[in-house]
Amino acid sequence: MDLDGLTREAEIICSPRLKEIQETTKKNELKVLSAFRSSGIDEYIVSFIGTGYGYNDRGREALERVFSLSFSGESAIVMPQLISGTHAISSVLFALLRPKDTILSITGPVYDTLKRVISSLKEWDIDYQEIPFEYREDAGYISSKVDKPPKIVFIQRSCGYNWNRKSLTIGEIARIVSNIRNIFRESIILVDNCYGEFVEDREPTDVGADIIVGSLIKGVGGNLALTGAYIAGKKEIIDKIGDFITAPGQGRDIGPTLGLQRNILQGLLFAPHFIGESLIGLTIASYVLERLGFEVLPKWNEPRGDGVQRIILRDGEKLVRFLQEIQKSCAVNSMYLPEPQTLPGYSDPVILAGGGFVQGSTGEFGADGILRPPYVAFVQGGYSHNQVITGIINSIRKIL
Repeated sequence: MDLDGLTREAEIICSPRLKEIQETTKKNELKVLSAFRSSGIDEYIVSFIGTGYGYNDRGREALERVFSLSFSGESAIVMPQLISGTHAISSVLFALLRPKDTILSITGPVYDTLKRVISSLKEWDIDYQEIPFEYREDAGYISSKVDKPPKIVFIQRSCGYNWNRKSLTIGEIARIVSNIRNIFRESIILVDNCYGEFVEDREPTDVGADIIVGSLIKGVGGNLALTGAYIAGKKEIIDKIGDFITAPGQGRDIGPTLGLQRNILQGLLFAPHFIGESLIGLTIASYVLERLGFEVLPKWNEPRGDGVQRIILRDGEKLVRFLQEIQKSCAVNSMYLPEPQTLPGYSDPVILAGGGFVQGSTGEFGADGILRPPYVAFVQGGYSHNQVITGIINSIRKIL
């Protein structure tokens, strides 16, 4: 089959959807630019190198202002010392939960690495409950299954490795939040926003979430952040989290940025553009894959709640070969072949494909999968739609 011809066909058929993505990208670019202007970012802030305790660190203060405005929060914590989204979520949970409290996952099982965090919470006599994903908006079911009001209600926006559950759009998150408020008025609503940033022109905090969390080395770091994570939302809650991350009484007044705010700020400024480019590439590739008979989630014309394309290959050998070909299309480490390996927090071998300038950066274009049925490749990131399309199409050629 003529894959180049199919790609040209996809660009025509998908054009209405591509225009929607471009319009969303424009809104998000202007929103972030406005956050920079309102925060008074100057050359001194960008070049400031905080060390030691980080007292009066201009870089840290600037990051908090820009991120809180970009994500419709009252305040934010943005630190290179938070090394992943899981680390940030874990910090939020241990900061806010106390013995006899409950965390309720309203979107089904949590992803693999967060399960270890939940196990640690149980050692502190903190209870955990989950609602099957299909009942996430069923008030009657939730009320009948939850014994007492949870301290925290957890919403996972992206599908994670639960390949067959949909990722949540902002409209769906808005309904879930409204439903939770009617049932559990005092609960803190926490949204794992990883892979969802700037996919739409609103964020979970725009529709009532109390706290959102994400990793900087995914899309929101604009492929320039070297490490770090963010926590944004209501100031009162953010202050409590800050006391846990550092120490009570010092809280958010310490923590050096070590000059890393330059990359983080510049990455945030570029992030809406790169995410938009990735979504265009994934949409076109999704159309081509469907025409070739592959199972994909989401389909090209379905609403996207995150920046991840799932390709269901149903064959372990095909999954490995597909990801190895993705590796060959990367800018860095293209000469190496990834192999399945055991990683901390995962119950099955994982294979990771991606070659970027930051270790583990899924914003730079890459793919991964767990060696268990139905053998799904999760593709994300990319600097440009051309990079995304070429990488996926070349990989498909090798397994057809």
